[in-house]
Amino acid sequence: MKKFFCRFCFCVCFLLCLSSAVFAAPLTGTVTGSTHVKGTERAMQIRSDTVLGSGTVSWDVSAPKNSRPKVTAENWLISTAVDFSKIPDAAISAWYREGKIPPGAAIYFAPSDQKGAYRFVDVPVGTYYLVNLDPFGKPFDEGRAEREARSELEGRLPHPDEYMLFLVGVKSCVVQKVTVEAGRETHVKLSAVKF
Repeated sequence: MKKFFCRFCFCVCFLLCLSSAVFAAPLTGTVTGSTHVKGTERAMQIRSDTVLGSGTVSWDVSAPKNSRPKVTAENWLISTAVDFSKIPDAAISAWYREGKIPPGAAIYFAPSDQKGAYRFVDVPVGTYYLVNLDPFGKPFDEGRAEREARSELEGRLPHPDEYMLFLVGVKSCVVQKVTVEAGRETHVKLSAVKF
């Protein structure tokens, strides 16, 4: 009986140690990637005149040589599990118009740095829509997966017209689905830019 009790205690202790090691593992991951960056300010500028409905191409030669623009791409991670019907319209509007993430929503923001790189850290495991918004309006060569992800996201978002007007605006938008795994880094390759 004593021998059985000792083995039983050993097994229980072993299982407790094993379970604590499993629960100690991070339940978050990291998402990294890079967006396209604009060349120098002296590069070609494509401008449109909304009144005349025409476009022009010009060169900004007054900018300092090899200067880089200060505006960078915006990157959002939006969980596929977000229940938008439980988020008040005022909070959705503040997100679209001012970038204020609704309290408690699994939505994350990371700007690109001057080299185009972005990083989301401590993201809970799960599946997300990764939304890359390019402020310079470059069109992306989206594949079927990107088109489907974008259509799926826009179908779930409340007030999609307001989303397109305020959050996306004149920026180019590409949406990809990514999976965040515990303790791992997911590197996302962006769709190619059309030139």
